[in-house]
Amino acid sequence: MMVNPWLRWLWNHVLPGGQLSQNPGRSCPFLSGTSACGILGTHGLSLSWRRVSCGRTHTAITLKDFLYIFPYLNKTGVVMKRALIISFLLCFTLLAESQVTPLTSGWRAKKVSEVNLDGYQLTASEPEMTGWMNATVPGTVLTTLVNNGRMPEPWHGMNNEQIPDVADAGRDYYTYWFYTRFSSDNLDSTRQVWLNFRGINYRSEIYLNGHLISNGVHEGMFLRQKYNVTKLLNRGEHNRLAVRVEPPMNPGKPNGGQGGDGTIGRDVTMQFTAGWDWIQPVRDRNTGIWDAVTIEVTGDIDIRNGFARTRVPGARLPNELQDPAFVTFSAELENPTDKLVEGEIAVAYMGSTDKKKLKILPNSTVTFTFQEQKQADPRIWWPNGMGQPSLYPAVITFHDKKGNTLDREDLMFGFRDVGSYFDDSLGARVFTINGQKIFVRGANWIASDGMLRLSSERYEAEVKMHAEMNMNMIRVWGGSITERPEFYDACDRNGILVWQDLWITGDCNGRWPDTLKKADSQEVRRLYPDDDSLFLRSVEDQVKMLRNHPSLYIICGGNEFPPPPGLDTLISQRLEEIDGTRIYLDESTSGYLLRNTIGGTADGPYNIREPLWFFTEKWHPFNPEIGSVGLPNMEGLGKMMDKKDLVMPVGNDVNEVWRYHKYMGYGGMIERLGEPADLSDFVRKAQLLNYEQYRSMVEGYTLRMWDWYTGFLVWKSQNPWPALKGQFYDWYLDQNAGFYGFRHGAAPVHLMFNPVDSAIYVVNSTPRERKGLRLEARLTDEYGKDLWKKAQEMTLEGQSVTKLWDLDLGTAAAAVELLKLRITYVSTGLTVDESTYWFPRDGERKLLTSLPEAKVVGQMMKSNKGIYTVDLASSGTVTAFFVRLKVMRTLDGETVLPVFTDDNYIVLLPGEKKSIQVDVTGLKEDDRNTPLLLHLEGFNLPGQVIRL
Repeated sequence: MMVNPWLRWLWNHVLPGGQLSQNPGRSCPFLSGTSACGILGTHGLSLSWRRVSCGRTHTAITLKDFLYIFPYLNKTGVVMKRALIISFLLCFTLLAESQVTPLTSGWRAKKVSEVNLDGYQLTASEPEMTGWMNATVPGTVLTTLVNNGRMPEPWHGMNNEQIPDVADAGRDYYTYWFYTRFSSDNLDSTRQVWLNFRGINYRSEIYLNGHLISNGVHEGMFLRQKYNVTKLLNRGEHNRLAVRVEPPMNPGKPNGGQGGDGTIGRDVTMQFTAGWDWIQPVRDRNTGIWDAVTIEVTGDIDIRNGFARTRVPGARLPNELQDPAFVTFSAELENPTDKLVEGEIAVAYMGSTDKKKLKILPNSTVTFTFQEQKQADPRIWWPNGMGQPSLYPAVITFHDKKGNTLDREDLMFGFRDVGSYFDDSLGARVFTINGQKIFVRGANWIASDGMLRLSSERYEAEVKMHAEMNMNMIRVWGGSITERPEFYDACDRNGILVWQDLWITGDCNGRWPDTLKKADSQEVRRLYPDDDSLFLRSVEDQVKMLRNHPSLYIICGGNEFPPPPGLDTLISQRLEEIDGTRIYLDESTSGYLLRNTIGGTADGPYNIREPLWFFTEKWHPFNPEIGSVGLPNMEGLGKMMDKKDLVMPVGNDVNEVWRYHKYMGYGGMIERLGEPADLSDFVRKAQLLNYEQYRSMVEGYTLRMWDWYTGFLVWKSQNPWPALKGQFYDWYLDQNAGFYGFRHGAAPVHLMFNPVDSAIYVVNSTPRERKGLRLEARLTDEYGKDLWKKAQEMTLEGQSVTKLWDLDLGTAAAAVELLKLRITYVSTGLTVDESTYWFPRDGERKLLTSLPEAKVVGQMMKSNKGIYTVDLASSGTVTAFFVRLKVMRTLDGETVLPVFTDDNYIVLLPGEKKSIQVDVTGLKEDDRNTPLLLHLEGFNLPGQVIRL
């Protein structure tokens, strides 16, 4: 269920300071890191007033499956005024609600070659369903086969090798019918009925009740389809719908090359399904009805592709009184009837309505643009770490002359302004948002799942991972998909800018000759795709689908290579016509983005580095891809392969399962921490390297902010299958230590150690001056004995890097020196930033993993609807080093995911105390409602548990 924009607006504007929860009894999807103290709810239009028993006074209103909780409101007058506003807006919303129904149940599937009927015959009368499988829609052919037990789960072990590849079995092997029935008796017979497909890969024919409703064979993975089926419906009996789906015309041969033999680039589809150096091939190339199918009911006018185009002139600062911003609304209006339709188009926004009388000719589509509107003191949308990502709703409606609502389209948008300029002294592009420079710290994203088993819940969890790491940008890599609106919804809410590549890669599309792997010559591949018109229409359609999302920041023609010159020019021109508010790059390593003075592809490197490297080696001034290691925890390894295959690597020598899952080695660095005793010890030591690697990476870049660099994107944050390289969390959504290393190093205001000059620096990467801060540094030995201390109060300029203190290391007899850095507010004592650095004597890394046994006492202090506060205290005489926290079910000891902790892999000095928040609100309901344990274990801390 999509949250109605009016209700989301209530949360943002009418009811500031409260909490909105969708679906009573579940966590709020919009307030990450917070939770209502009580979940109540009713169905239908109602207002109810309750007291929530949690030791504090709250007032709760429940509205049609939503709960709004006012913290600390006792004044009835204030509450009642707000309730009246809610009631009025909600009534307005419900009376004009469009009718859109997902068509996800009752689907069956069967191979076309096994069905002796064509589409006309299949849907003209009830077919014989013997041998048809239950089908998963949205989903691919392979997903349906797996869910029916006809193919093994491809991602486990080497199961993928048991599944026929389309290149060997032929396209017919994965050419399938998908069939379902639905009733139209509950649909108003006086209104128009539409059938919507948001994504089918690759060729499709769609039949309804004995009629072909698609315009012949439809091609293209990234092109929505919408069909008026009003006159074809069977009233009083079932409607029969059948979709014939074929794989891409050029599925490519997965010969081990990047994108296999490259020919998959001839089609307008995702390329990584032919295999890459970080994933095995997807055997059906994700053939199927892979995205949403809906039935939509409108009047005689259909509103589509509504757009809120915003302007935010001048340089802005968050949390200040704002000069006006501006918005221009537009929409396409289709009249599918044979008669003239007269009426009035209106846009309702922030309590005002703009209207215009129109006449829409029969069987025509027009685009209408309203006059620009001014918004005084707007709440501006800011990226993560700069301010709040504020969103606004608007509703576009069309009424006939009698005042009847023919259709409505709800929009959610944000006021924000995108800009950039090339800094010649740096040799790179500087990106801006709302007139402020933004130092880009983000990551490359492939897909939530390589088989496109997608969900809003998983999107929310994964995007939240990036926000929790203090990232501000995700790049959707070009060999994948145009990400779905649900992904962009999550990015909008979490303040994550998105760089969206189009469907071009240098590997398939001819940047390199690659004569050993590629089927066609470099010259031929540079002309891919075969159908420029289809590519251009797909770009236009996908941008119209996504252009209201303030998070969509950059559209890029391709990964490491642009579209063919003529097509690239057309894309640039068309984007300006239909959008005009975003940056277009022709390709990810473009000279428009950076000046390449190093050579190579203008991105990389992609392997583990000594932490010092990130501080000493000046690399690309904007780096769109810099990658490294990412071994998951033991739990993830145990899920992705059989127990017999859990064999510890020896150097780069690994078994075939590890090779199959693309293991990247650690270059002998694990052994420096002491020879691993077993695989568990190997993995634990790898986590320490993950942490150091990614904290050093982000700190090395940030220390040179606006001096050497304008930003960087890690290759990559996640994998679309269980892989053994380049990730901050595994396919099962368990964060590795690199997640927390990056999180600490990327804090918007950060106190850090520079290994080059052995000095302490403070970085403020936000645009605002930061006042009233206390900065503290404390150097101790492993027993907590103070060796050196510094503290001072100061104000930090916006976008600044400041050197504070020199540090003299190695003067004491300590086995390990530990540096604790902390920033707090002078007025409240609340922590802004904290980090711990470790320095073994004479660089002897084994000392880190051989400290005497530590003691930590833990206690669960309070819980608040799935968010637990746990107090930890180091009660021994030696530092507890690199303590990992994980949440398990009490009954079987299995880890539950996803879980968010505000810190992990922690270091506690003797006598030190620390409160940790553990957020389990993203768990499935069964896991949330089962008894849970918090498990603690470190290098020198035996495993122990705390009941939650």
